[in-house]
Amino acid sequence: MYTIKTYNQISNRGLSRFPASDYTVSSEATEADAIMLRSHKLSIDEVGSSRAVARAGAGTNNVPVADCTERGVVVFNTPGANANAVKELVLCGLLLASRGIIPGIAFAQSQSHLSDHSELSKLMEQEKKRFAGSEIAGKTLGVVGLGAIGSLVAEMAIGLGMKVHGFDPALSVEAAWRLPSKVKRIENLSALVASSDFITLHLPAIDATRGLINDELFDAMRPDACLINFARDEIVQNLVWN
Repeated sequence: MYTIKTYNQISNRGLSRFPASDYTVSSEATEADAIMLRSHKLSIDEVGSSRAVARAGAGTNNVPVADCTERGVVVFNTPGANANAVKELVLCGLLLASRGIIPGIAFAQSQSHLSDHSELSKLMEQEKKRFAGSEIAGKTLGVVGLGAIGSLVAEMAIGLGMKVHGFDPALSVEAAWRLPSKVKRIENLSALVASSDFITLHLPAIDATRGLINDELFDAMRPDACLINFARDEIVQNLVWN
């Protein structure tokens, strides 16, 4: 019988893979053979005598990997498991950034005092052009990081009629096979942000990527460009706005 300690809420679809005849899975366990978590920032003291740490997510930045390695504790993640969910969030971000959806909702709510439906309908018809925004079809999406998530985002954007530029200095052969042929690979980050209407980040938070999006890159962006970050906040440097 093995004991697995969980942090955060883990999907029952995942937990069902551990039959009760062989595993005890509990958030209350004090001594565990393995640990399973999502966003909980794990300390090496919490690892204790566990032999393995599993992160239900793409990165391991909330796990003390170096300390675990010294102890011989195996650390692994689940890259791609949430790829489709992130892809859909990026689509939501694109639409919210290009259309006046949120301001439109706020305006409609501000008119809740109007009880006459015909009057409200007439007002909405007159004012709707204020929140039209613009179509994303024909615009350029710059995808930074072309792994499991980035490749899905690129494919989605192409399906929506967008042009897609991609940047990934560590692109693996396997990831390259997943990429749609219409993705234009850009050799440096400055060129990508300068040529994109929208930039979306799909990178792990490691030493090489922390603060990657800095003042210099913001200066290189188009004045009306939109940055979408569903990766890690540390990738975007703390900026001083003038």
